Amino acid sequence: GAPGQFAAPLQRRKITSTLATSVPIQNAIGQTLRVEAFDNHLRRLRDALCRQQQAALVSLKKHWPACYQVAIPDGGYFLWLQFPEHIDALELHAQAVARNISIAPGPMFSARREFNNCVRLNYGHPWDTKMDRAVAELGKILKQWC
Repeated sequence: GAPGQFAAPLQRRKITSTLATSVPIQNAIGQTLRVEAFDNHLRRLRDALCRQQQAALVSLKKHWPACYQVAIPDGGYFLWLQFPEHIDALELHAQAVARNISIAPGPMFSARREFNNCVRLNYGHPWDTKMDRAVAELGKILKQWC
């Protein structure tokens, strides 16, 4: 049933725990940031993401028809890909999921369901032959429409 007399105190606690962060966690993050090794970690991470981005771009160029534009970010681990208007990102997503390939269709990034011809591709994991095969499989799907 309803929490009755406990509803207001529970709501206050929920809001407090959602808005505030844990002091021990903040202290741990602060200590981690003060350690010089963290800078080295970030440098290695940036280098790895840069290599993975390049590998993803090479794979796209190798396997996909030339009917897309790609936004290449200065950081992060996602590529934003735009196709001609007639390509439905949700249909591409459905066909990808049927092949156990994960992409993010553009409409999920818009409250108005815009970006119907866009997808987001993640290159945050180490690039390997499995990833290359997935991009090749997506290329086969795209060749139906391009």
